[in-house]
Amino acid sequence: MSTNVLGVDIGGVIIDRINDNTDTSFFTENFLRTTPVSGVFVALRTLVDTHYGDRVFLVSKCGQAVQAKTFQWLDHYDFYRLTGIRRDHVYFCRQRSEKAGICKDLGITRFVDDRLEVLGTLLDLDVRYLFQPRPEEVKKFAHFADKVITVQSWKEIVQQEGWCDRFIASLTLVYEAVFCYIGNYQYQSTF
Repeated sequence: MSTNVLGVDIGGVIIDRINDNTDTSFFTENFLRTTPVSGVFVALRTLVDTHYGDRVFLVSKCGQAVQAKTFQWLDHYDFYRLTGIRRDHVYFCRQRSEKAGICKDLGITRFVDDRLEVLGTLLDLDVRYLFQPRPEEVKKFAHFADKVITVQSWKEIVQQEGWCDRFIASLTLVYEAVFCYIGNYQYQSTF
């Protein structure tokens, strides 16, 4: 395993923003029905098991109410068991610019975020992944675009990190056994 440390945003990177403006949006009373980003649990488990070990941290900007909902969502989807990421490795800040200080304190060397603005404040990190970016934000912060690796899926991140497709394919079978898509992801434990 390497000595790199991975930081991961939550909203739009782990919790899918595809539900925004629907009745399953994270910002409604149905927030527990907000779906995870496709492939996120398998990819994070792959990265934990094959590369990072206990050197993966979640770092997210939000207010106290969303912070509480986020912990509920992570618990509801059995996030910690499925990914191998420890609950005490979840950090929150109130301003996006505060992520840089948290990353420095934790020794994070690589970060995944859906906001180019945030990654523009993390230029001292070795690798910055821009996950499923919004075109309007990329246009606004275009001066940072050449300093990030733009990815559209978690599979791309695992590939960038140097892990084989066969491993992802085998873990996808586990993922499908744990989660079943029935109009919305519903937790289905097979253990």
